[in-house]
Amino acid sequence: MTKLRAVFAIACTFLLASCLPVTSKTPVGTTVGLGADKALVGTWTGRSEDQPGNGQKDKGTLYLHFLPEKSQDTPALVVVWVFTGSAKNNGEVDLYELRTAKLGDNNFIDVLKLGDIDHGLHADDSKDNGLNGGSVPVLYKFGKHHTLTLYMLDEDKVKAAIAKGEIAGTVEPGDYGDVQLTNDAKTLDAFMARPEAAKLFKVFLVLRKTE
Repeated sequence: MTKLRAVFAIACTFLLASCLPVTSKTPVGTTVGLGADKALVGTWTGRSEDQPGNGQKDKGTLYLHFLPEKSQDTPALVVVWVFTGSAKNNGEVDLYELRTAKLGDNNFIDVLKLGDIDHGLHADDSKDNGLNGGSVPVLYKFGKHHTLTLYMLDEDKVKAAIAKGEIAGTVEPGDYGDVQLTNDAKTLDAFMARPEAAKLFKVFLVLRKTE
C-alpha cells in the first residue's frame, strides 16, 4: 500500500480498491494556466471514517490547512493534512502541493506532490513525487454555509471511459492495478471542460471552513 493510499483511506474507504487514486500524466488545466485559488486558503474541517485492519469503523476529525506557497514562481498551494486520530487509530500529518484551474464550469485541483513533515515535498518531474510521476485530478465545488466538496475520479467509471475510447489512459492488470489518464494537455482539457466530465467523479470529502 502506498503512503498516498494509506493517508486517503483515513478519509474515504472507496480508495482502498486501488494502490493509488486515478492519476493523470498531464495536470488538468495546463492549457489555461495553473494557479492557486485564493478561495481555498484557510482551514477546512470534517469528520471521516477509517476502516482499520480489524474491519471496525473508527471516526476521527480531519483538518485541511490550505496555505499559499510563496516560494514558487507559479502560484501554488500547500495543504497540511491533519487527522487527529482516536483511541483505535493514530493521527496522521502529511503535505501536498497543488495548483488549481477552471475549465468551463468545472473547478479542478491538481495534486502535484506528496510529502510529509519530516522529509518535505518531493521533487518535481520525478516518480519520487509519490504519484508515479503524475498528478491527481480533484474536482471541487463550494457550497452554502462555507462548505467545500472534493470529488475524486471514480476508478470504475474511468476504466469504462477508457475502454470506450472516450478518454485515453492506461490500466494496469490485476484488481489493484493503477489507472492513469494519458491524453495530451489540449485533448485532456477539452474533455474536462465538458459538463459530462464531472460524471466521472464521485464525492471524496465534504468539509466546512473554520471561522
